Amino acid sequence: MRTNSLKRKLVAGQRVCGVLVEFHNPELVELFGHLGYDFVFLDGQHCGLNVEVARELIRAADVTGMTSIVRVPRNDASVILEYLDAGAGGIIVPNITSRAETEAAVAAMRYPPVGIRGGFGRSRAANYGITQTQVEYFTKMNDEVLFVPLIEDQSALPHLPTICSTPGVDIVVIGPGDMALSMGIPGGWKDPRVQAAVEQIRAAAAAAGKPSMIVALDPADGQALYAQGFRLLIVGATNLLANSARGFLKELGRT
Repeated sequence: MRTNSLKRKLVAGQRVCGVLVEFHNPELVELFGHLGYDFVFLDGQHCGLNVEVARELIRAADVTGMTSIVRVPRNDASVILEYLDAGAGGIIVPNITSRAETEAAVAAMRYPPVGIRGGFGRSRAANYGITQTQVEYFTKMNDEVLFVPLIEDQSALPHLPTICSTPGVDIVVIGPGDMALSMGIPGGWKDPRVQAAVEQIRAAAAAAGKPSMIVALDPADGQALYAQGFRLLIVGATNLLANSARGFLKELGRT
């Protein structure tokens, strides 16, 4: 297990920015790492990412020292295990709505005695058992891995204090799009009711001493989110590439 650079930056109180890479291309992940992004968000829920492909994307992130965080498709210990053994530096578990669900995910992330993760000291994450003993790896992995519950449904709102204060939670990520859907406001990302829920989640995480993560729509939005108190921003690779490519054509007078 490599030292988790993102965890070190958060402990130091830094603001960070990561990129959601929707395309399964290791070179693209590596490029963003060289550009200076702090972490890569790999999506196993919506982007069809399986463990075999994730392994190569995680490897590309490791080349540049960028932390990889994988959103798994569901809160399932066997699924979480596979992505961690592939070398993910953190796991985002979708649609967390209760303390019990949070505790189950925390347990799946860590080895006994603090969790229930199955032991395998020869995985890619363990450097195939070459550079340390199993005991050393198990101990280091428990310290380095990041657990990130995703709050994206209004049913979670009454339970925020207990979710955010669960031992083992490192970061709280907010999904405004799905939150809007759960509130019956399709596409209502910026609706005041949705934004009130977003701020409620951020404040609950801050009260529990946990940093919050959210998508930034553009640089101005990102600056406003930093000012609001968010410490981790996510930007989509598709948006970055499309905006740059569209802007280039516009400057050429082609649009």
